[in-house]
Amino acid sequence: MQKSTRIIMWGLSSIFVIGLIAAGVIVLMFSDNAQNLFSSEAAGNDSDETSQGDTDSKELDSLKASEEEFEVSDEATSTGIPSEKMFADSIHHMTHQKVEAAQKWGHLEITDERLKQKYETAKTSDYEYRAFYMETLKAWMNGDFSNAVEVHNVIWNERNGSVGQATGLMSPKEEMEYKNAHFE
Repeated sequence: MQKSTRIIMWGLSSIFVIGLIAAGVIVLMFSDNAQNLFSSEAAGNDSDETSQGDTDSKELDSLKASEEEFEVSDEATSTGIPSEKMFADSIHHMTHQKVEAAQKWGHLEITDERLKQKYETAKTSDYEYRAFYMETLKAWMNGDFSNAVEVHNVIWNERNGSVGQATGLMSPKEEMEYKNAHFE
């Protein structure tokens, strides 16, 4: 084999191996197990939970009515839990399973395990919008996704979204089609 052919073959092989490694990293980052790497399994103090009585949407209503923008930090935490931006992004990606929007970037399946895990992470965090996350996740753990449009749009607005605002909840049939397209 000529020297130039060997060099070309070696170069192509190297590119192929690098591509495989990159694909593996991407698959890992978007898999269910990746969320376990970025969350805290530590159980927090139950006394820190917000009251859910007549104030089920207190935090969400406050954020929607506020002139202040919903802004979250992308700084790493000292406790090993994800940054608030990463956490908010994961909540945002879960809303895509429930809401109608012209475009959706990012998909994260809503599962009982994931909701509990996210709730525990929020509970043990010092996130600025901790109460908002806990209120949202508590409702979702109880099967109430009626706030998904508002939750989506609060986080979407923080990202300065121009396309993809949620306009309503999907029907059960639309949700099943979405799940089949993105998670199965």
